[in-house]
Amino acid sequence: MVRQLALLAGLMTIATASSVRAGECDTVAANLGEQIPQIQVSDRVASDQTVTVNLKHPDAAELSVTCTNNDVHETAQLTARWDATWPPSRFYDLVAAAGAVVAAQREPAIRGGAVLCAQRAMTAEGSTAVYNVNRTHFECTTTTGVGASTRIRISKLRQEIPPQ
Repeated sequence: MVRQLALLAGLMTIATASSVRAGECDTVAANLGEQIPQIQVSDRVASDQTVTVNLKHPDAAELSVTCTNNDVHETAQLTARWDATWPPSRFYDLVAAAGAVVAAQREPAIRGGAVLCAQRAMTAEGSTAVYNVNRTHFECTTTTGVGASTRIRISKLRQEIPPQ
């Protein structure tokens, strides 16, 4: 009986945490839709640990907000992709506006961080760069050639992660 109660309490905790993160993702996606013209919700995908709200905007091949239940370091994560190695300025404008909402930072700071991260990815071995500044996490990947793309992920850090 005690074991069953402990299991039930554990499941309730997981369900509560899951719904909190799902609510966070839905709120961030709604805020993006309110603050940025042309953003539309495409669909919402949920699993036990992750909720992803896929968005549409003409200045990104991919745009989504993802929340992971077991991530203790980051809040909601914005992912934006452009289908070329060198995205145009309008892509970075969108990343700056959406990233500012997700990371609770100013647009110029997010734009500068995104551009710097993408530039670092272009010269990095493995074509991936990770960049943390002012409690904002940037992760960028670039590819070249046929099917080239630039992907930028932005999230707000719950706490500073010490450099490795």
